[in-house]
Amino acid sequence: MKTRPGQRASGSVAVEMAILLPFFVLLLAASLFFSRIYMFYSAGQKAAHDAARFLSTATQAEMRTPGGGFNEARVAALARWIAQEELLEIVDLTDGILITILCDNSTCGDAVPNTVQVTVRISLHDNLLGSLTSTYLGSTNMTMVSNVTLRYVGR
Repeated sequence: MKTRPGQRASGSVAVEMAILLPFFVLLLAASLFFSRIYMFYSAGQKAAHDAARFLSTATQAEMRTPGGGFNEARVAALARWIAQEELLEIVDLTDGILITILCDNSTCGDAVPNTVQVTVRISLHDNLLGSLTSTYLGSTNMTMVSNVTLRYVGR
């Protein structure tokens, strides 16, 4: 719209803002959503790695010590505790966290393993972009899995 000097162009800025504002709000929401997802995934990956590293460097005596009764082995319980402590700051923001600890694809504490494996599953519910997520993915529930397998160094 051309205007002469001294004449004001009223309303054109408001129309442009009304057209572009939804795009920018969606862009901001999407960047916040993906940064939140990345934060949860990296926290799960770090927790799984640190717990697996602890397990892979435990002594042979610790690896052979079974748990009492229905309890898991002490070394596996300590590895679980390490992962839980690292995930403590995000646990309130998730739907649930499951930590699985395996030594040679079975429970720890019976023998000296060749490999140790820690898996952290973080369940999330998308409450930021829920309508878009359910439209394109079919659900607003997501599960991120961090799986770390290391060789046991005490062999």
